[in-house]
Amino acid sequence: MIPNALALVSLNPARQAAIQAISHVELSRERGARLPAMPYVRTFLRVLTGSSRLNATVARQIPGLHWVPKNRHSNLKQVEEALDTMIATGGEACPLPLNPDVQAELFPEVMHNRMHRRLHRGNITTTRQLRRESRDIDQQWRLRQNLIAQAETDLNFQSPETLCTWYSRWSDELDAGELEPVFWRWQTRFASLKELHWLRLSGEPLYAVMYEIPFIVRETPETVRAAERWQVPNKLRHRIVTDGKG
Repeated sequence: MIPNALALVSLNPARQAAIQAISHVELSRERGARLPAMPYVRTFLRVLTGSSRLNATVARQIPGLHWVPKNRHSNLKQVEEALDTMIATGGEACPLPLNPDVQAELFPEVMHNRMHRRLHRGNITTTRQLRRESRDIDQQWRLRQNLIAQAETDLNFQSPETLCTWYSRWSDELDAGELEPVFWRWQTRFASLKELHWLRLSGEPLYAVMYEIPFIVRETPETVRAAERWQVPNKLRHRIVTDGKG
């Protein structure tokens, strides 16, 4: 069922009068007829109330107007002028001293369309904001992943003897949850650090694991430490080879 506000023929007498007033004035202009001052409101009032002039009695018959006699802020002539403008613009304009209640009664489709446009604009704004936020989150995630990759590359050039220096440098940049996977992948390369496997199984935090590293290094024989140093790639040579390939 079509709502009354959207029906071609409204059951609202005031709305019918406004539509008839617009049609009558436009037809009269097409015929070249002479029109009175404020023709829209004159025709509207005559169709609605039988009187083409606005007085306190007629004003009470206009829904939404809520006219109060002896109104200090406006007079009936100003109301007439505002009504003429509203009807002439098909409800798009709602000048003072009219209020939106009159507009909603005479031209509900205008209010409906405006609300629809506001909701549509609001949805567009929300969608754009969500897209911006999504792009920002994606960019932050990519930057974070790049930082983790840098930390992992740096760790690849560390031995157990220099591990604590690496941890001090990167623990200020990254969370323990981001450093732990990188560390545990690296730890499996070195025989001296095999005993740390039990700390991983027991769920010890990374800072507690790092606390054990200096003690393990001191207890590791020099021959093992020397061999583990050889497991670390030479940074200068690595860069030269890489540049050469490029």
